[in-house]
Amino acid sequence: MKIKKLIVVLFFFVSCGVIQVPSSFKNEKKEINLSSYRELDQADFVDHLASFESVYTEEYASKLQALSSYNEVYLAGIVTKITESNELFFKKKVKPKFYIVTSKTPYHFSLPGYKFFFSSSLIEKYIKNESILICLITYELIRSEKNIYKKSIIIPTGSMSTNKILSLLRLETKDKVEIHKWAFYLLKRMGLDVDSYLSWLQIKNRNSLDFALQLGDIQSISREEALYKAFLIQNSERIDNFKKYQGSSRKFYNFINKIKR
Repeated sequence: MKIKKLIVVLFFFVSCGVIQVPSSFKNEKKEINLSSYRELDQADFVDHLASFESVYTEEYASKLQALSSYNEVYLAGIVTKITESNELFFKKKVKPKFYIVTSKTPYHFSLPGYKFFFSSSLIEKYIKNESILICLITYELIRSEKNIYKKSIIIPTGSMSTNKILSLLRLETKDKVEIHKWAFYLLKRMGLDVDSYLSWLQIKNRNSLDFALQLGDIQSISREEALYKAFLIQNSERIDNFKKYQGSSRKFYNFINKIKR
């Protein structure tokens, strides 16, 4: 009887010795190789953000104002003047596209690839002269050129409201002030009076409630204006040599009048 038990035990050990362990268990301690995957970076976000041009324009197709070829050439001409005066800043030829959105709320924004969006209310109520328009375009042109967009998680839903897109594009005050400083030098090389840029910030500050959707925090614009003023004081010697801007052109008034109709 003991001999039979011994044979059974030996058979058990021998059989275990020939059992094959699945390869997955053999490599259990080996790290999983994910070299073909990578974390999304800022460039990926910029590409994703650029795609919202089509999403937004489809969403607001009925509110987009058609620009005449005359006014498209006019706006593109402003961009050309800015870029040609600052060839070291702009690395490649800029081909802008402008959209005017019918809205009672004043706002403006740009998307990567030099896509500019202005509301009709912004133009009708607050763009009183051509120099203000140039300052506004300069600000958005810098953002688009340098891809100054805060990285965020965006869940595609097939639609994009103005409120949503403006919230995605908001910047911290310190970042906006850096853009203002860049604008100072770009406008200087272009020969535009920097008082116009300060005037634009003051317009937004005085009407901060109107620009609440744009700003998010309406108190931030006061800080923004104060910091830019301090920068101007530090660069007062450079301002003295500025060429003063000589009024608005007929093309500007043609553009404004078309929007107001």
